[in-house]
Formats: sequence, C-alpha cells, structure tokens
Amino acid sequence: MQKEDSYRDEFIKKLLNGVELEEPSADFTKHVMDDVMQDWLTNSVSVKKRMPIKRLLMLIALLVLIVLILLGTDVHSIVASWDHPLIQQVNAILIQPIHDLLIGTVDRLASLPAIVYIIMIAGLSLIVFDNLVKKMLHQS
Repeated sequence: MQKEDSYRDEFIKKLLNGVELEEPSADFTKHVMDDVMQDWLTNSVSVKKRMPIKRLLMLIALLVLIVLILLGTDVHSIVASWDHPLIQQVNAILIQPIHDLLIGTVDRLASLPAIVYIIMIAGLSLIVFDNLVKKMLHQS
C-alpha cells in the first residue's frame, strides 16, 4: 500500500515538474464574483410559499359546513330508510361509521373544560396578529 502511494507521489512529481503555475490576474476575483452574481440574477432562487391563510380558513369553513350538514340533517337516518341493497351497504360501510365518529367527536368536544377553548382562541388570535404585523412591517 505504501509502495503504491510512493509510486503515485513520484509519478505526480515527475508529471508536475515541468509545469509552471500561472498567477491569476489582479481582477480575477472580481470577474468570478460578477459571473456568480449574473448567474444568481438570471436563475434566482424561488421560495415556496405556505398556504395562504385565506385558503386555509376557507378549507376549515368548508369542513365545518360539511360536518354541520352531516350532523344537522342526520344523513345516515335518511339513507338508512331507503330499501335499496347498495345504498344499505354504503350506509353500513361508509355513512354510519362517519356519523358515529362525528357524534362521538362532538360529545367529547362538548365535555372539554372552557379553559381549553380559551387557550385555543388565544393561540389562533396570536397567529392572526403575528401575520398582520408581518404584513404591516413588509409594506412599510
């Protein structure tokens, strides 16, 4: 192993013996940095934006609306009253478990202490306030 290393060292010494190193020009760094800046300006970095808060709020509102419709109209009772076998099977496999899950979730949420809701509203308020302050700072 060491013999191979010494062979390589000798070979490299012989190879580089007749080669002279060039000195870079005085403005070499400036030219390189100009090239880098030109490349950076033409191929600027793009940053992925987070989902806008309006879109997120719309999705949450849509989800709440769907849950309220499912709970308010008691869809599973309406569907269960139909006598078609396919609809009965869809009700048993899909609608009834979703209904039971939603009813259980609403019951658990209703039994939470008020401090939990206060903390959640305070946290959401802080997030909204932080976003508003960031927008105001970026505009000025």
